[in-house]
Amino acid sequence: MNTSLIIARKEFRAAFRNRLFLTITLLFLGLSILSVYIGSTTKRAEMRIYNETVATLPAEGAAVIPAAPEIHTLTILSNLTEYVAIVGAILAVILGYNALIEEKESGGLKLILSRPVYRDQVLIGKLLGNTAVIATLLGLVFIFNLVLLVVIGGIWPTVGEAMRLLTFTLIALAYMLIFLTVSMFLSIRLNNGATVFLISLTLWVLVSFVVPQMADAMKSNSSVVNSISGAINQIPQDTAVSQAINYLSPTWHLRNIGGQLLQFAPGSGGISAGTLVGHTLATLLVLLAPTAAFIAAGFNVFQRNETLVLES
Repeated sequence: MNTSLIIARKEFRAAFRNRLFLTITLLFLGLSILSVYIGSTTKRAEMRIYNETVATLPAEGAAVIPAAPEIHTLTILSNLTEYVAIVGAILAVILGYNALIEEKESGGLKLILSRPVYRDQVLIGKLLGNTAVIATLLGLVFIFNLVLLVVIGGIWPTVGEAMRLLTFTLIALAYMLIFLTVSMFLSIRLNNGATVFLISLTLWVLVSFVVPQMADAMKSNSSVVNSISGAINQIPQDTAVSQAINYLSPTWHLRNIGGQLLQFAPGSGGISAGTLVGHTLATLLVLLAPTAAFIAAGFNVFQRNETLVLES
């Protein structure tokens, strides 16, 4: 068997023996159950309120009946975007951290490289193995959520809705690979495990929370008068600066395309299939670009690292 595949298989098995990884994975799946339950309960409540309102309008002399709220099946899974953005990213950091740092600190990596094993084979194997772990996890989440929609939500998703959820799963994979490769690169570049983990989490917090908050601060507010109550509301509007800042955040891209695919973003129900495919492909390219950059940088540093040579 190819050396890289042997290492990949070892990484795959090791991940599912890691208690921290398994704990967070179970949390991820548990949140999926909660998400479907909350989403389906909320949608039922919206329809109940609408039906009650419509029933009382004729008695109040209303001549116009308001349109029913637009409710899409996948909107029930809207919280899945946040779970991937937070729990999924942390899982990827843990996998990337465990890929190399323990073997470096124990000296095991030097021993492996002292044998007839090429460095690129080691790195490819670890990358493939951990990518397979993430893909397997997201595959379980995909199947899990489809089943939950039927069992808890009482809804049979259409083929189109299943394809939308599958597409979001692929976007989630591309998103999590960013944090996997960042953590692996730091594990290659640095020798202290605690430092690697801290910097990885700091970078995640920066791009997931700090950058979007900076973008929000640069938005302009437009005054909108509510036609029913007459109240004046302030509606944030994107500016060129806020949009440019948002483009620096992978989490913003995940949430943006997630809102369109899972149909919880305003106006997402009216997006044509062609436009949605274009937005999805553009998001994939944006998310895969930093992954490719960190992989290239990691290979370059790993090949040149003289501290990994076993002293005779």
